[in-house]
Amino acid sequence: MGSFEARLKKKLFKKAKAVLPDSAVMRIQRHRLEKTGITPLKPGSYTPESSYAVVSAIYNVAPYLNDFFNSLMSQTINPTALRIIAVDDGSTDSSPDVVRSWQEKHPGRIEYVRKENGGQASARNLGMSMTNDFEWVTFIDPDDFVSHDYFEQVDKATRTHENLKMISCKLVFYQEKTQRLQDSHPLDYRFGKEARFYNVQDDNHPMQLSMSTAFFKTNEIRKTGIRVSEIIRPSFEDAHFVNRYLLSLDCGTLAFCPEPKYYYRKRSVGTSTLDGSWSTSDKLLIETKYGVLDLLKYAQDTKKYVPRYIQDTVLYHLTWYFKWFVGHKERSEHFINNGSAREFHLLLKQIFSYIAEDSVDRIQGSLLRFEWKKAILEKYKSVPSSHHTAYVELVRPSCKTILVRTSDPKIELFAGGERLSPIETKRCNVDFLGETLLQTFHSWYRYDDTTRDSRLSYHAAAHKPMKLTVRAKQYPDSVEISTLVNTFTANWSHYPQDGSWIIMDRDTQADDNAEHFYRYMMRKHPEQKCYFTLRKTSTDWSRLEKEGFLLLDFGSKDHENALKRCSKIVSSHADGFVHSYFKDNFHQSKDFIFLQHGITKDDISPWINGKPISIFCTATRQERLSICGDGSPYSLAPRQTVLTGFPRHDELLKQAYTRQDTILIMPTWRRSLAGDTNGKGNIREIHSEFANSEYKTVWESFLNSEKLKAISDETSTRIVFYPHANFAPYLENGFFTLPSYVEIASNTAGDSIQDLFGRAKVAITDYSSIAFDVAYLKKTCLYYQFDKEDFFSGMQAYAKGYFDYERDGFGPVAYTEADLLSELEALASCDFQPQEPYKSRIENTFPFRDGRCCERVYEAIKKLDDIPN
Repeated sequence: MGSFEARLKKKLFKKAKAVLPDSAVMRIQRHRLEKTGITPLKPGSYTPESSYAVVSAIYNVAPYLNDFFNSLMSQTINPTALRIIAVDDGSTDSSPDVVRSWQEKHPGRIEYVRKENGGQASARNLGMSMTNDFEWVTFIDPDDFVSHDYFEQVDKATRTHENLKMISCKLVFYQEKTQRLQDSHPLDYRFGKEARFYNVQDDNHPMQLSMSTAFFKTNEIRKTGIRVSEIIRPSFEDAHFVNRYLLSLDCGTLAFCPEPKYYYRKRSVGTSTLDGSWSTSDKLLIETKYGVLDLLKYAQDTKKYVPRYIQDTVLYHLTWYFKWFVGHKERSEHFINNGSAREFHLLLKQIFSYIAEDSVDRIQGSLLRFEWKKAILEKYKSVPSSHHTAYVELVRPSCKTILVRTSDPKIELFAGGERLSPIETKRCNVDFLGETLLQTFHSWYRYDDTTRDSRLSYHAAAHKPMKLTVRAKQYPDSVEISTLVNTFTANWSHYPQDGSWIIMDRDTQADDNAEHFYRYMMRKHPEQKCYFTLRKTSTDWSRLEKEGFLLLDFGSKDHENALKRCSKIVSSHADGFVHSYFKDNFHQSKDFIFLQHGITKDDISPWINGKPISIFCTATRQERLSICGDGSPYSLAPRQTVLTGFPRHDELLKQAYTRQDTILIMPTWRRSLAGDTNGKGNIREIHSEFANSEYKTVWESFLNSEKLKAISDETSTRIVFYPHANFAPYLENGFFTLPSYVEIASNTAGDSIQDLFGRAKVAITDYSSIAFDVAYLKKTCLYYQFDKEDFFSGMQAYAKGYFDYERDGFGPVAYTEADLLSELEALASCDFQPQEPYKSRIENTFPFRDGRCCERVYEAIKKLDDIPN
């Protein structure tokens, strides 16, 4: 097929995917992957030379067993050569019934044995002891399935090489939620168009980590007595078994076959073994000590050195630790507090003593970033890296500046023969499980019209050579500045600008910083063309339309056309659909001004870093310093982080004189309870676990408390519950019970959050930044933090930041319902007036209460295109 036909076919399939049912798309994908042709493959039509056993450890997988057995019972291999050994590891669901029903349909083909729960490894070991009558054994997981000619293709490989000892099959992801296949495994490079064969003594053969996708000779297993370790958990027992098997072989051949397809199910509820393994200390300690380190020691003892494929296996496995934890303090807090993080770092020192420097250098950049490689060598092997790379992060032609990131602060850049001095440099500390893995330096450089066509040359400290990486392409020694500009402005011609601004809060609701800033622009700067984006179905639409807002229906053609033409996007939210709607180079052609939804008090750097933020608006000095200060985890520099105050605070000041008659209750949301997004925007589906969650139980109990009602009655105050936007669907659908005297307020009901802040005598939240809005009006906020330990142990997308609720909060912190009610009662006794030390904190936190926040935001935006000196 020619390149044109291939592109056309790809384009047609892309269009078909948009209209066909998911099940039909999957059938097409399987047909293409398995190359089955027009005639269906006939079960049992192939006579093999070898016999095969499938050992499958079953535990509470009833919903998936029909797919599993169907794929095995419909194999093209003669059924007499294939036996399924289903080992039930003490399932408590209907798995035994499903297995027995398949036994009845296919007598003699399935052996079923049940044991007490002891883990996957013990079940596999029991099944392995029942394979003596078969030449080959594999370990297909019961929630996965395989191509219909899986065993036929494997058997064909055994015919071509008599001394085969292991066969690896190609893994394809099956996304259960979308019913789509993804042929995107990071180790796909091991497979070519045809099978590849390697001598087992070749230290450079590809790695193999999975037992599920591999076949093993049963006589070799019996000869060595190898078993699956029942100590290693929650993963790596596969890689431990596979590689001890390989190390025990004196001779033979390994095959990596692309034709047999193994479909690995990514469950829609995220409960696959690999999906749920990052929340326990076993992942850090047991897995690394008894799995990774033990394998390295075994290799050293067996071979007197560690073969390269073993080093590659270990490094590949460790890359997932770095990807998961580097720059993610919110995932590390629990392990730091219980001491396992410190022990893990010591284990890494031992592990890397077995791994050669060139093995670290050689691993793919897509698996382990260059900066991380450099840091790993320095931290765990005390080896200074000889390689130096800098990265061009951004080019802004309007103000003729280039942003360069490096892990070496002593790099030098030259243009037109002159040394360039950075306008500004921000140092960023990158955390890895409680320790600084590396520091990155983000430097802004200016170029001008005379140097635009010059070559930019560079070197590291002591004139060592350096490479500059620009959008994944490396330039050693030098590159033309015009090349950088052209690279970063590619496709901008698709988005000719008319100078207009797009302003928006959520796509589903307004009444936040963007709405108030738009109103300021409409009144004070009508000469600037501005649009406000919102879904037409939002309850705010008619209100804003009456006020004269120039509205765009989010997702409409008018919205998309205006978005293409605008020069600036100003929003209180930084989700991808706001700043990168078209998912191409579009976002680089616009300035994105992040007004924020609430004051940043926690560490949200994993979420913020990498977003195309031109201006980050802050409201307190502490907040700004936490973001742009040297050593912070944020990559934003001082020139990108401005102290303006929040636009909504200008209007909020007017609420200080409102009649105050409300106990306002506003808890924040929990990421673990967020339903899946439904298309672009903020609309989400219902999460099945909400009804049984602690979050629901605790807040429901408090809101139904008789004592809360009594305090309300005694102080003649209303109780108003304003749920988070993600909470609202659960109220609407009856998943949350409230007494009749608790009023529900929401944006969808037309309630203004500003009005509610004004009428509040006191507010109650858990971790929400609305406490700052209440404090702006010089009122007290109580904090109810019943799940404090869990909340900052990876539950949310952020970690603890500079703000300490006990030390810096605007009211007492309670951890139980009784304590919260006691604090509320005490506050009611003094008419809810702020008491010390909270009164002083409320007075001193905000630098601005002058009604000019919108003005400062406008001035900061106008300065964006100023060329720095």
